Amino acid sequence: MSLLAGVDGGATKTVAVVGKPDGNLIGLARGPASNYHNVGLEKAAESIRASVVLACRRAAARPKDVGTVVMGLAGMDSPRDFNAGRTVADLARIGKRRIVKHDSVIALYAATLGEPGIVVNAGTGSFASGIDARGRVIRAGGWGNIIDDEGSAYDVGKLAIRASLRELDGREGKTLLSRLLVRHLKLRTLQDVVNEVYEKPVSVSEISAISELAAHAASRGDRVAQGIFAQEGRALAKLVSAIAHRLRMTGAEPDVYCVGGVFNAGPILMNPFKRELRKRVPRFTIRSPRFEPAVGSFVLALDEHHVEARGHVLVNLQTSYLRLLGRKH
Repeated sequence: MSLLAGVDGGATKTVAVVGKPDGNLIGLARGPASNYHNVGLEKAAESIRASVVLACRRAAARPKDVGTVVMGLAGMDSPRDFNAGRTVADLARIGKRRIVKHDSVIALYAATLGEPGIVVNAGTGSFASGIDARGRVIRAGGWGNIIDDEGSAYDVGKLAIRASLRELDGREGKTLLSRLLVRHLKLRTLQDVVNEVYEKPVSVSEISAISELAAHAASRGDRVAQGIFAQEGRALAKLVSAIAHRLRMTGAEPDVYCVGGVFNAGPILMNPFKRELRKRVPRFTIRSPRFEPAVGSFVLALDEHHVEARGHVLVNLQTSYLRLLGRKH
């Protein structure tokens, strides 16, 4: 029996699901990062292969039985990137047919199953993507942490470091972030953070992890940290409004799906996000995604075999996904 696989290859982790053409997911695994910009082509391929193989092992299935694999990869921002992504897919040596998609596309299909809607992702990186009633898919943001990715965990972490150093200079008010940063990075003094960032150097995932410190500080009433999340919430809203205007959804009350760990910060991010979005899109509905992005890749693998995620196939997807997560259904 030929199996299908879906992969979410991100800057922090890789997630793989394996399933049958009837929509039943039978294996799920998580592995290390597979953004080739951060880890290189070979390590990215190794992470993808290991994740799919582990998902097969957990399903008591053979990796050689995997037919179509759809891989949603981070950092696919140019034709050159897609060429690199296809190289990663080939190096992974998994599946008889390998298809590479931008990670914004798999996030979109995980949330909407191809129905009209907008996804805004605030994970290690950030982007928004949308699909209209004609099936047209577009994206905004996601141009990488050096020049873009406002609203991402990386950006929150970077702004937290900056705010701490500005407090040291006297350019910004006192903030709990400074003390949390010194303790988290095990520094002697705050000034040592500069050596950590530039000489060590600190990785993308390490800076992204600092966003959790910022969320903790904000929850304890730290105004500087709260200001960071307000700024990032507004930035994420602008991504969504850009998609809504380009797809002519501003008068149609679009469904907006918020995904990614930064949204775990709660109201300190969501309230400014909603306020800013209402300025540009008067009516919208915030919804929870149906699945995580790796399942969006699996849905696209089904589509490659002309199987729609509807009816009994959708029921199979939902029940088997919950089973894999260990939840009651």
